[in-house]
Amino acid sequence: MPELSRRDWATMNLKEVQRQLLKAASFGKVLSPEQLENAAGKIGEGLRIFLEEDRAD
Repeated sequence: MPELSRRDWATMNLKEVQRQLLKAASFGKVLSPEQLENAAGKIGEGLRIFLEEDRAD
């Protein structure tokens, strides 16, 4: 399996968080503080990567 680019990795993580949050909202699932902290970290890291990649273009 080929290695993902930084942008693809960030996109994959953001989509994972999106699915997790949509599932929680759809089924009334409560996310733990640890799950929310992990999701926030993935969002922050994804945004950082997108900003860095855009500046490099």
